[in-house]
Amino acid sequence: MSTRSLAEQAAQGFVPLTSLLRLVDPFKFDEAQRRLRRLQRTNLLMRYQAAFASGRRVHAYVVAEALAANGVPPFTWHETLHLDELNVNKRFDLFMSDLLWLRHAHVEHAQHVRYRRCRAVLTGHTSIFRREAEFMWYSGRRPIWKLVGSLSMTERQQWECTLLRSTPIQRRAAVTDATSERVYKALEDDVRRVRRTTTFGEAEALATVHRRHMLWRCSRMVSTASPTEIAARFEQITGTPITRQAVAQQLERVRTALKKMEVTSRTNIDA
Repeated sequence: MSTRSLAEQAAQGFVPLTSLLRLVDPFKFDEAQRRLRRLQRTNLLMRYQAAFASGRRVHAYVVAEALAANGVPPFTWHETLHLDELNVNKRFDLFMSDLLWLRHAHVEHAQHVRYRRCRAVLTGHTSIFRREAEFMWYSGRRPIWKLVGSLSMTERQQWECTLLRSTPIQRRAAVTDATSERVYKALEDDVRRVRRTTTFGEAEALATVHRRHMLWRCSRMVSTASPTEIAARFEQITGTPITRQAVAQQLERVRTALKKMEVTSRTNIDA
């Protein structure tokens, strides 16, 4: 997004989240946090998506904190999301969600962050965290790549986030999204050729296609092609653990299917 469009969005009226949180009874806020942390992943995701879509910013923030505390990374929170269509407040809320995740999952990363104020975002008390996050955001005028750089984020951390992604990561994600449907179709066609049995019916075939497609998407997020890292991504997205051996086996079948269907050359899936 251009600097001009960022400025235009900021001019629409940035409302700091802290100004909304001040209106909330702190005891009720703490109770809501405790209650939400006890909920299951699926329930939390449904609550977050509904709150974010309807603009209930405080509720979305509390649910985001619960999701991060339960080990669910932000990139799994949205089924579809068009960042360029979001106003400055929604983008800021995504930024806060990414920071909540970094605070919960990568607090040790603070030792690699150069700037003191940025380190405070990862390690500071809640009030300091919110204050410094709003300083970093600069009413939406600061480009995302600068925020990523200020936090010295690794590729893995960027993939786990929704907004905090550098241009190369954004481009790779865009290619993945653009080719995803065609890859799914190729995998579906390949599994359709497998003979159905009493233990491998239509339901099992569909589950196999979904699993292989998800593993393909996960492999796109791991530059080292490490089965262990891909397995970790798969569990983050689905909530279901998978062994590195199963990942290697399934991805080999994915590669064979895509080669057979000549998908690689037509869709540039390795870009």
